[in-house]
Amino acid sequence: MRFLTRIIFPALLLSQLALAQQETRIVYLVRHAEAASTAPDAALTPAGQKRAECLAKTFKDAGIKQIFVSDAKRTQDTAAPLAKELKITPTIIPGKDPNKLIQSLLYSGAGGGNILVVGHSNTLPFVLARMKAGTVTPIGEDEFDRLFVTTVIESGVTQVSTLRYCDCGAAPSGASAHATPASKTGKKGTTKKP
Repeated sequence: MRFLTRIIFPALLLSQLALAQQETRIVYLVRHAEAASTAPDAALTPAGQKRAECLAKTFKDAGIKQIFVSDAKRTQDTAAPLAKELKITPTIIPGKDPNKLIQSLLYSGAGGGNILVVGHSNTLPFVLARMKAGTVTPIGEDEFDRLFVTTVIESGVTQVSTLRYCDCGAAPSGASAHATPASKTGKKGTTKKP
């Protein structure tokens, strides 16, 4: 019994302390807000500007220490209100180089702080899969409100969680904003859109 108290318990305690001291950071990933077009220099629409402001309010107290955006203006404009609020200069990584982004997320450290990534519908699922955070369903063309959350620790990455944020008036992909129950349409199984 003395062997357990003198050797095993201190070893367990030290291993727990080492685990607690591992660098841990939460990575939040969002698609850019609504933009006028898919051109690299396209500006945000009024709904997109509203979403960018809402993003800033949502994350102002989230411990964000680093922001990553692509070289497209719409990602930079989406992150701008939060970057201004937190006095952070976003790191620009070309959208065509998601591997550089993945490397930065897994190994940069960010001083122990959390990270926001503002990306694109085609790159975010790829980044999450390559980080081994899991597979997410494709992001719809008109879907801008999905928020992905994963935690990076020295020993790996946690499974991604998906949330919705900032209802700015646009319906999620594949959903009708105002579906009418079938009993009120006059036709079984049919819905009307206002």
